[in-house]
Amino acid sequence: MFINVLAIFRHYGHNPLQPSQLRIGDDEALFESHFNFSEPTVLFFHAFFESSQATPASTIRTAYLQRGDHNILLMNAQRLEAGPWYLTAARNTEVVGQYTAKFIDYLVSRGLYLPSLHLIGLSLGAQMAGVCGQNVKSGRIRRITGLDPAGPLFTKWPKSLKLDSSDAEFVDVIHTDAGIFGYPRSIGHVDFWPNGGISPQPGCTIPEVKHRSPDSILEPFFCSHWRSYQFYAESAVNPNAFQGAVQCKNWEGYQKGVCTVQTMPSTRMGFYVAKEARGNHFLTTNRESPFSMT
Repeated sequence: MFINVLAIFRHYGHNPLQPSQLRIGDDEALFESHFNFSEPTVLFFHAFFESSQATPASTIRTAYLQRGDHNILLMNAQRLEAGPWYLTAARNTEVVGQYTAKFIDYLVSRGLYLPSLHLIGLSLGAQMAGVCGQNVKSGRIRRITGLDPAGPLFTKWPKSLKLDSSDAEFVDVIHTDAGIFGYPRSIGHVDFWPNGGISPQPGCTIPEVKHRSPDSILEPFFCSHWRSYQFYAESAVNPNAFQGAVQCKNWEGYQKGVCTVQTMPSTRMGFYVAKEARGNHFLTTNRESPFSMT
């Protein structure tokens, strides 16, 4: 029995050029998708004004296809997260997150091993992932990764409408545009603040963006915000990337050398983060890809 479709989930498996469209209750589509329940699964939530076919989603998809041995699910709620009305899209994160939780429960009922599932969300998508984690009935989500979770409105909204450390066994967050498009405070078990976590990130000053992408309308505004998914995608394909992210009280202390890998705990940012990592961690990056300095 199908329920009202609020989002489509595109599954990329053995044939990445022809994704399957999955929905709650559609056993035939699930069977024909060759979903491999013995492999880990990643589910990506897109941002405001985007879709599962936008550059961030395709970048994450490509990284995991390069890794191999993953079920890749891209949530598509383009109609509910469309612009130009940010307030409406932000409010819709609740219904999309709740709907996705039901989709996950459906997959679990068909054989998905819940601890093998990793939720990743960019901007508004990170807040959706949090709501989703809160509403899964079949168990507790093992890991949620928030990529510069959306800040506007969410700083004043209750925990039930946004991502925080209670939404999964492990929540890691990468902040790159804090206080503008990104959430300004720590909300995970571990929060990474590359280059201080604020705009402009290296390579994202207006002159640099204009020189690199003279015809782009969006990049001057979103370059720093987008760095979060670019960093994560790089970490997924390079096990040596972003090592030495040092725990420190603040960016100023890190810059002054108060916190170093010799004196404080450190870990890798991104895919290979140590699940025992806690607190705020800082590091620096390159201005362009490859962004990792290690």
